[in-house]
Amino acid sequence: MLWQKFETLAARALLSLPNSVLSIFGKDIKRGRTLDPKVRTALILAKIKPKPENLPPPKARELFKNIMGFFDLEKEELPRVENFSVPGTGPRIKVRLYSSNVTKDLEPCLLYFHGGGFVIGDLESHDLPLRYLAKTSGRAILAVDYRLGPEHSYPSSWEDAYSAYKWVKENGKSFGIDPKRIAVGGDSAGGNLAISISTRAKKEKLTLPQFQILIYPWIDLIQERKSVEEFASGYALTRDLLRYFKYHSVPNSKDWKDSRVTTFQQTNFSHTPKTYMLIAGFDPLQDEAFAYADLLQKSKVKLEVKTYEALIHGFFNLGGSVPEAKNALDQIARWIQAGFSGK
Repeated sequence: MLWQKFETLAARALLSLPNSVLSIFGKDIKRGRTLDPKVRTALILAKIKPKPENLPPPKARELFKNIMGFFDLEKEELPRVENFSVPGTGPRIKVRLYSSNVTKDLEPCLLYFHGGGFVIGDLESHDLPLRYLAKTSGRAILAVDYRLGPEHSYPSSWEDAYSAYKWVKENGKSFGIDPKRIAVGGDSAGGNLAISISTRAKKEKLTLPQFQILIYPWIDLIQERKSVEEFASGYALTRDLLRYFKYHSVPNSKDWKDSRVTTFQQTNFSHTPKTYMLIAGFDPLQDEAFAYADLLQKSKVKLEVKTYEALIHGFFNLGGSVPEAKNALDQIARWIQAGFSGK
């Protein structure tokens, strides 16, 4: 524990140096974009740790939480942070509600699904940025601790995500949530789960989310696009790690063709709610995000996309050390406010 604290302090001290100083480590340029010097330094620091794809999932989860602690935000205090559980198709699903609301009025709520390839991540790994978003946006956020592979492989993650959405639509009032103003969001694999809500809700004739916020979503488990090859290693999320996640969470390749798992298997996207999407310029998944944006535009879905060209996949947890990552979180907070105000 003491060594971990020392590592964190040392990493934060190094990353606090001006970009002009950090640039002595060199530059990384691809697709005409220059990697943020602080991110590049963080990637160099991360090399002292083992690769998560070489670890069993429980060890990979612990490594993920430890590394994120180097770079994440400080803890925001909120009037209300509440842990409870909701029913699902399997064990009860743990959730955490973040709220700045001090009145008794019902408030809108963003249902949030963490990233981690359906294998790592939990309520704690995303606690700090979600606290920040709840405080900055002034809107409630309900984080969902869905089941992970390989202990619970396909379709466990997707079933839990949809069960949580149904629950909040039917029971949100009892927790101060307005069931008529529910949106969904998530980063990476969590973005996949967020999209799957609308796909299934349409089939089951359940009210769709008011909007969706997707942060560098992983939405194609069938095809590895050009960016997966181009950014295959060196940028936190590697091609090997993507494959590790895929085979641990959805081991049967036939299931990759499920339209909930691979969004591109859908034939119609017109039902998609207004979509806000963040893309990272040094992310192996960026090409599928751009392809999804093109499909939504062709389907005349309301869409706002912003690309953070100097950032990597995983910047959601870098807000404490990388100013541009903090700017991205502020953009998400603005979108949460805009989405619930109908803008």
